[in-house]
Amino acid sequence: MINLFQAMQAFVKVADVGSFAQAAAQLNVSTSVVTRHVSSLEQHLGIRLFQRTTRKVVLTEAGAQYADGCRVLLAELEEVESRATTASHEVAGDLRIVALGSFSLVRLTPLFAEYQARFPQVNLRVTLTEKRVDLLEGGFDVGIVTEHMIRSESLVVRRLINSHAVPVAAAGYLAQAGHPQAPAELAGHRLIAASFDTTGPMWIFRKGDGDDGESIAIDASFTVNSMIMQKQAALGAMGIALLPLEMVQDELRAGTLVRVLDGYSVLNGDVAVSLVYPSREFVPRKVREFIDLAVGFFK
Repeated sequence: MINLFQAMQAFVKVADVGSFAQAAAQLNVSTSVVTRHVSSLEQHLGIRLFQRTTRKVVLTEAGAQYADGCRVLLAELEEVESRATTASHEVAGDLRIVALGSFSLVRLTPLFAEYQARFPQVNLRVTLTEKRVDLLEGGFDVGIVTEHMIRSESLVVRRLINSHAVPVAAAGYLAQAGHPQAPAELAGHRLIAASFDTTGPMWIFRKGDGDDGESIAIDASFTVNSMIMQKQAALGAMGIALLPLEMVQDELRAGTLVRVLDGYSVLNGDVAVSLVYPSREFVPRKVREFIDLAVGFFK
């Protein structure tokens, strides 16, 4: 089967230099390869493109017309390739990002600000969600999500942070309901949890390194698929919530939230946030720059 693009390139080069041997030298191939390309093209078209003698090669009338058309097509193809290559190397255009909403409000705004300060020609198009997402179907360039949110198995996944979760409550709630001293006492408290809690209906507590852990069934009085609203509910004295430590550090320092069961760790409550993107190959520069910045940002 004829490679029309290569045959056109060889034909136009012969037409330009007037020699099969010189054309082959400039294309860095053998003369027989150029001859074969031109012969294949003539057979494909059903016309003679050159009049050949022992001393020179001359275009036929049909060959001259075809050469003009080939030059136009090859120039247009070169322009298309140039635009595509330039676009992949430029840091400009839209960068579509999907991110875990509650995490984004706490940690990602400074990252976005630094990226846009470096690359002002890039428009950040950020979608926040708490649900599972298909990066490819959604048309996103990159995601910053928890690993349970990833629906495609063909993505590159790079862990950014493992956020430790702690149970917290408002001082007002604890003053009224009491401070639990052991995980089993949570059964007598109002609990706040995610409506799609991936840890299951259990919080597993451990006291000390040698403890195997104590599983506590969660019968939440308030569920919502947003950690931001879980935090607001805790601040509103609606009960005890299990939230990433980074998300509540300011409130713990200010005393508006109080850590509950401080002597225990929750084994199944951590939130692992990862950077995900479709491929390691042919990554546009605007995406690569964001990936590198995000990885460095969370080191």
